[in-house]
Amino acid sequence: MDKVKPLIGITTDFKDKHNSIEEVYSQAVTKHDGLPVLIPTVENQTEYLTSIVSRIDGLLIPGSRDMDPKHYNEEPHPKLNPMNEERTAAEYIVLESALDKKLPILGICGGMQFINVFFGGSLHQDIQDILENPLIHVKGAVHPLKLNEKSELYGIIRKNDFIVNSYHHQAINKIGKGLKTTAHTSDGIVEGLESEEHFLQAVQWHPELEDSEISKKIFESFISKCSPK
Repeated sequence: MDKVKPLIGITTDFKDKHNSIEEVYSQAVTKHDGLPVLIPTVENQTEYLTSIVSRIDGLLIPGSRDMDPKHYNEEPHPKLNPMNEERTAAEYIVLESALDKKLPILGICGGMQFINVFFGGSLHQDIQDILENPLIHVKGAVHPLKLNEKSELYGIIRKNDFIVNSYHHQAINKIGKGLKTTAHTSDGIVEGLESEEHFLQAVQWHPELEDSEISKKIFESFISKCSPK
């Protein structure tokens, strides 16, 4: 009998009357023995979204543009590239439902930033504003990072120093309640978060864009946690 593959819900963006997300997220889930299910962005449809979450085995919140800073009580920065507010509203419902169901969760880039704000944290709206000589964090630049050796992420990757890609101009400021830092760069930018209560991993870089042993371990660990027992 074939192994039952877990259903992995992936939240989507809403733009020009279309729900969409880059195909690399679905490809990464499929490659590591999961079945991707795209969750549409629909506003004020709590019952509909929670019904979808009740049928999946894990949740992936992918990268995105910038959240409206009203969610952490700040005014917009001039460099803000705002995300569709309907997506944010839908993702709040989906993440809350997934946490209630105790689903394994993986957040990537903007997904990590969203998770942090959901838990009551905040963001630096532009890295250039907070650091005088930061590493380059945009347009696919690569830079090293270090892991917290006491973190679950370190237990997954089993490597402290490695190079990652970078596509973000915002960064974690205040850490959300119940979360802890798992990775950071030499310029002090937080590159990873995890929950203190259950399996929730979030990374600032894009493992779905890399065919590396580290990316493989991240997705294999996530999919394994989602697999029906």
